[in-house]
Amino acid sequence: MLGAISDATASLRVLEGSPTRAESLWRGALAHFFHVGHNFLRRVDAEIRWGRLQAPAFLSGSATDLGLSLSHIDEIATGYPLELVSPFEDTPSIAGGLWRGRDLFGDDCHEALAKLSFDSGTLELPIHTHEFSDRLIVVAAGSGSFHWSSQSLAAFDGMGIRSTPVAIGDLLIFTRGLLHTFSTPDQALLLLSYHSPEISFDDPRQYTLPDLRWTPSQLLH
Repeated sequence: MLGAISDATASLRVLEGSPTRAESLWRGALAHFFHVGHNFLRRVDAEIRWGRLQAPAFLSGSATDLGLSLSHIDEIATGYPLELVSPFEDTPSIAGGLWRGRDLFGDDCHEALAKLSFDSGTLELPIHTHEFSDRLIVVAAGSGSFHWSSQSLAAFDGMGIRSTPVAIGDLLIFTRGLLHTFSTPDQALLLLSYHSPEISFDDPRQYTLPDLRWTPSQLLH
């Protein structure tokens, strides 16, 4: 949306409405991310309802495919103030913070964007699911691996883990219920993770572990 407006007004003089503070630009980049996340996750939900996808669904690609440019991503990741708190999901090498839609755009926005920072060498985030919200994640900096399983939470036995490398600009979309985790054996990793709907980090519904604990460190054995 923000990109489309900028393109449409490129040949026009802005007589009123020009942002006067850098904060306005950060807020615009955040608004664009929220717009993209909201609309695309609604499309994925529609595809599941139509039977064109099965839940839980997992899609990957490039952030630019959805109109999330690297400049938008960098503006959010480095410009907009947000305190990151560790541990995240009980993992000391991960810190996170949350931009709440209701704080930025009013009470009608029930979604959120998380900023998650993984230290290099993070191998202990256990595989887990988000049972109550969907995710659209962009890699803002660094690199690592995303690991997932097609098994259900109840049936998970630690077998059949699949992995894919992730790097700057990569996009990961998955619906609630997908078992997954990240690892960063060689580099730090910075993610922007859109949550629909928002669930606070301290809410017990935020993530769920299977009975069998599995971490990416087990791939090294």
